[in-house]
Amino acid sequence: MKPLPHQKIPAEFLRFLSAGAAGFGVDSLILLALVHGAGWQPMLARLASFALALLATWLINRMWTFRPATSDKSARGIGAEFLGYCGVQLTGGAANFAIYATIVAVTGHSAVQLLVALAVGSAAGLAINYLGARKFVFVRKA
Repeated sequence: MKPLPHQKIPAEFLRFLSAGAAGFGVDSLILLALVHGAGWQPMLARLASFALALLATWLINRMWTFRPATSDKSARGIGAEFLGYCGVQLTGGAANFAIYATIVAVTGHSAVQLLVALAVGSAAGLAINYLGARKFVFVRKA
């Protein structure tokens, strides 16, 4: 058998994964605080935690992951960028939320069950979110 050629993971994708990990932290902490601290229902809490994680990841991706594509935008351009980012994230988020809801419905909502459901849902939306962000939101000028 011929060995596979060495392929380096692009730094931009690693930064995107780091931003996603930070977003996962925000999502997890808010979700658990709302469900187990404030007594919210898991689906309503997930909508709130997702919204805050979306804002956190947009800021991180804007200022770090895709910085060269964001450096010269006007306030109007930044607003359009945020709306585009929301659209992309909602697409990936739909897959994420469907998987999360299914797992919670089947397994329950202990802290561990919520985190597993959140992790599996987040992994499902990863490719959609990265490709959408790279191709439609943070587009580098030629």
